[in-house]
Amino acid sequence: MLIKKVEVKLITTPFNVKFRTSYGAMPTSQSHIIVKITDEDGSIGIGEASPLPFFTGESAQMMKLAIERELGPAIIGENVFSVEKIHQKMNAVLYPATGAKSAVDMALWDLKGKKLNAPVYQLLGGEQKSVPVAYALGEDVPEQMERMAQQKAKEGFQTIKVKVGLNPEKDIKTIKNIRQSVGEDVQIRVDANQGYTVKETLTVLEEIQDLAIEYMEQPVPYWNTDGLAEVRKYSTIPIMADESIHSIHQAMELSKKGAVDLFGIKLIKCAGITNALKIAHIAEAAGIDCVLISPWDTQLGTHAGGHLSMVFSNKYAQELVGPHYLTDDPFASDVKKTSYKPTNLPGFGVPDTFTHLMEEH
Repeated sequence: MLIKKVEVKLITTPFNVKFRTSYGAMPTSQSHIIVKITDEDGSIGIGEASPLPFFTGESAQMMKLAIERELGPAIIGENVFSVEKIHQKMNAVLYPATGAKSAVDMALWDLKGKKLNAPVYQLLGGEQKSVPVAYALGEDVPEQMERMAQQKAKEGFQTIKVKVGLNPEKDIKTIKNIRQSVGEDVQIRVDANQGYTVKETLTVLEEIQDLAIEYMEQPVPYWNTDGLAEVRKYSTIPIMADESIHSIHQAMELSKKGAVDLFGIKLIKCAGITNALKIAHIAEAAGIDCVLISPWDTQLGTHAGGHLSMVFSNKYAQELVGPHYLTDDPFASDVKKTSYKPTNLPGFGVPDTFTHLMEEH
């Protein structure tokens, strides 16, 4: 059960929609790195990282080089079950590189599940259940966002995430229009992606406080944890940290300050499932809820996040959003579902038909 080989492949999938946030317009395609770990018995595990450079500072090319030149060689010969030691060895040669490490970590969990003939959610201590999936609505003119929200509600999405943060006055109008258009039965959550000041946040929250908003995500810059705490102190709407939480240490800081009600967990931020589970345990101790937010993952990364979400509560829809926005997904199955339920297949349940990806030039 010792690691014999670590391979990495970069692939690209086109977006099927235009998408804009407070960071600007997303590109027309998304890059992914696919990691394949083989042990001495020939068993394999696969993992994925879909980069968001403005979150972790890593492009897909950087992740690929990090794994090929540093992380992969550092873990050859280690036992596939010694995940903590493997993370220590990766940290010793390259830090933080959380996106690259998340793909390695994911492949290890998939491999462990296959070795034990068990789905990953069981290894994490979760139970199989169906969780609702939210749809993320990109920033646009209010009328277009309202139409899109109506369409997605008709398709069966019971939770819609609305991207804001560029113009508080316009955002207030947009949120009010969307609430009116989708009715009272659809949950609405709002994400400013660090776009507001504390004062702007409080103004927006006051104007939308009667609209049954599920929560507001990362309204102020990531470094302003005191600002998050101030916002939460005066807000009647729950507050989530996303860009502000990458590590167990930040989880502790936010919980001590009473700064947020929720943690947004992205595997590329915290170096994978291993550390995400630790953050979830800190959250549980502090009375903080967790929501899994996938970047623009293929179905492979979506399954990893989905298995992890089996240890979360059923209070919130999970944001396993990637497959709804990508085309030519090599791991795709039914990507139109408004809920997620893992299979009982070993590992993440992704068939080993990906081998051609590693062989193509």
